[in-house]
Amino acid sequence: MTPDPQQTPPPRAEQARTWRRYLRFFGPRTVADLDDELRFHVEMRVRDYMARGMSERDARAATAQRLGDLASARDTCVTIATRRQRRMTRSQIIDALVQDLRFAGRSLRRQKGWTTVAVLTLALGIGANSAMFSVVNHLLLHPISYPNANRVVLLYQEPSQGNNTGMHVMMLAMSRVVTAWRDNARSFESIEPYLTTDVTIERQGSAPRVVHTAAIQPSFAKFAGQRPLVGRMLTQDDITSDAGVVLLSEGMWRAQYGADRNVVGQSVTVNNKPATIIGVMPGAFQLPRTSDGDMDLWLPLDLKRHEDDGLLNVARLRPGITAATASRELDAITRRSKGESKGARYSAKVVRPAELVSFQDSLVLLSIAVGFVLLIACANVAHLLLARAAARQREMAIRAAVGAGAERLFRQLLTESLLLSLAGCAGGLAVAWAGLKLLVNARPESLSDLAAARMDGTTLLAAIILSVTTGVVFGVNGAFQASRHSTHEVLKAGSVSASHTRTHWRLRGFLVITEMAVCTTLLVGAALLVRSVTSLQTRDAGFNTKGLYSIDVELPQDRYKTPALHEAFYRELIDRAQVLPGIQGFTIASAAPPMSFFQVGALQIEGQPDPAPGTTSFIPGNSVGPEFFKLIGMRIVEGGTFTDTSRAVAQVIVNEGMARKYWPTGSALGHKLRIVYNGKGEWKTIVGVAANAYTQGLTEDVSAPMLYFAGLALYRPWLIVRTSGDATFIPVIGKIITSLDAHLPPPQVTNIEQAMQKSIARPKFTMFLLMIFTIVAVGLAAIGLYGVLAYTVAQRTREIGIRMALGASRRAVARSVLAQGMWLVLIGAVIGLAGARAGVKLIGSMLYGVEQTDPLAFAAGAILLVVISALACFVPVRRAVAVDPLIAMRAD
Repeated sequence: MTPDPQQTPPPRAEQARTWRRYLRFFGPRTVADLDDELRFHVEMRVRDYMARGMSERDARAATAQRLGDLASARDTCVTIATRRQRRMTRSQIIDALVQDLRFAGRSLRRQKGWTTVAVLTLALGIGANSAMFSVVNHLLLHPISYPNANRVVLLYQEPSQGNNTGMHVMMLAMSRVVTAWRDNARSFESIEPYLTTDVTIERQGSAPRVVHTAAIQPSFAKFAGQRPLVGRMLTQDDITSDAGVVLLSEGMWRAQYGADRNVVGQSVTVNNKPATIIGVMPGAFQLPRTSDGDMDLWLPLDLKRHEDDGLLNVARLRPGITAATASRELDAITRRSKGESKGARYSAKVVRPAELVSFQDSLVLLSIAVGFVLLIACANVAHLLLARAAARQREMAIRAAVGAGAERLFRQLLTESLLLSLAGCAGGLAVAWAGLKLLVNARPESLSDLAAARMDGTTLLAAIILSVTTGVVFGVNGAFQASRHSTHEVLKAGSVSASHTRTHWRLRGFLVITEMAVCTTLLVGAALLVRSVTSLQTRDAGFNTKGLYSIDVELPQDRYKTPALHEAFYRELIDRAQVLPGIQGFTIASAAPPMSFFQVGALQIEGQPDPAPGTTSFIPGNSVGPEFFKLIGMRIVEGGTFTDTSRAVAQVIVNEGMARKYWPTGSALGHKLRIVYNGKGEWKTIVGVAANAYTQGLTEDVSAPMLYFAGLALYRPWLIVRTSGDATFIPVIGKIITSLDAHLPPPQVTNIEQAMQKSIARPKFTMFLLMIFTIVAVGLAAIGLYGVLAYTVAQRTREIGIRMALGASRRAVARSVLAQGMWLVLIGAVIGLAGARAGVKLIGSMLYGVEQTDPLAFAAGAILLVVISALACFVPVRRAVAVDPLIAMRAD
């Protein structure tokens, strides 16, 4: 029986082509299709030859001869087909993306109010975080702009054996120690010492002025990766020769010389010595930002001439070397170079530049705060998207019913969310730029490091990543919500409305509770800082700051080499100035409030054993004249003050804090103490106990031990003057100084009352920023609560109408809606108070005169949140009680 051709199974090749149709579901198979096509042509040609009478072997040989180099033709066809497929795929993707973007744009434009609120909310969150990221990036993450900045460190020394004074301050390394480090250390690619100071410069035709200078080595420019804009860099000959040379900074070159490129070769007088300008360094040529201010001049540094001076040092570690390893090597070099010295002993301290940023705790606190702002902003946008998803659920169901696949709907919702987040990113960058400008311009003088913060490519990249991440999260969430119900159920009007409403209410309620908890934490933190700053502003300084001024005169060290010369100059100045009207008195001190200086050595009380060799620390003190305590209004609570003979007989005065620490059960008067340094120290007798005072600033510990020495111990003392209250004496003082020495610059006169208030500028600035972020966060949270209740009232309009028709009073309806919102607020407030109790430890170091558990601050934060939330509930409650039962029951 002849088999039916229709019943004959297809050959294997035909079966493969059949199955490959199903595999196309996963994408085009260009190469496989091409192989099938070539195989088909070969088989057809073979069959044709066999039909002419050839054997299969001859037919295949003839086919191969007829078709030629089939492998080469196949490779060419594969290349062409692959390129064509890629072009088609790219074109399809671009067309689909453009279509999605157009549809998303039309969809967002139809709801302008909704879109505007969403974009502004995201802009606030992204903008605040971008501005704070710019600050953190330039001060903590990348605080220095040198090549291989991740390996750049700063080198200091600290006492290896301290005593019980409790002071730990990093010291500058002596020049001879630095020389030993540079010659022997193998852990560093380079060690660059520098020395900063203020000098007096004079130009022909201009008055003397004080400028900031840094003395550096010629290799410093290579270390910093910079070259002169004009002229040349320092050389080794400039250091060894006596010919004075200077480099101008770009800022001084433009401000004082009008960017004249012929400035090279001109002369300038530095501290009454002539010097020649050899070049101009660019503005990017800077010392680490841990140094005070920008430099105006660059001078050559001769390590031999500064052998007994302390130097600042910046260094670059070799790859793979840790700071601990480098520190151990430096200590070993120091011991070998000095031998077994019995004097003060120090260990090397290798620190990263970011570790010396003075307000790291404030940056961490503010970064957390702006993170909370972003969290609340995202929660608000989630509210908006949930409401929009609920309103568009029927639209999505209809689109699915007419053929739109789940993938297509998912892509469309994701595109809309990304477009929304990118618009928020653009607005956020504008907010960040404006906020950063405000931040830099409003910073106090003590936070000069903030001037380095700026927006750059890293900030832009961070903002884009942040916005894309939020867009993807929102888009996926929207797609998930849209896919929770079947098309059939959604198109059946009202069949899922109840369950859908309950699900959305639970999610949105969770978001509101989260927002309220975060806001409570921020409000408590802000209230604590407000209480702290208020305590600082009302704090008694311990002396009378009214009408008190300090005068600092820059006396060149080459002409005023000893403290005696300084004192003689000031005595002559006092004799001429004390007859001025309004002047009530003068005194000389080594430090004027709110400044201080430290005595280096080991504190020894009479009767105690000698301190171990090498023991040292930093003891706060001040060398003052006999008139000091009376002039500034500081009380002597026990004993007396200094006299003209106090320095000769080695007398000292201590504060109450020191007296209570070392003589808690008796009087400190008559006891002796000394400061031992390198095994030496003169015994001094305590003749008085001064009241505790905030002479080092209002944020310092007033009860910390303090020593007052008779006479001057430093080469650069301060003149303190009390006046009747005005500053009219300042120009006259300047003229008297000029008459004493015509080469001196104008004095720096500081109002001590204002300086004491500036000492609290940092906590005030931190409080100001935290309050701004808290206000933004609470405002966004209130808007979110308003949105939830307004949406709930709109969803419950029919229910409210029925209840009112059945006899419910408007007061009962209002109470029901208000309770629904306030329960969320109260739950969030309780969670937020618990979080604040745990998180307040972050700001413990920023609180002054306020306990971390201050009940008033916690109560104020919670009450303020409840009041603001109640106001946010007012409009939705009014809408609920204004529902007309008849209209509500007719609507569906």
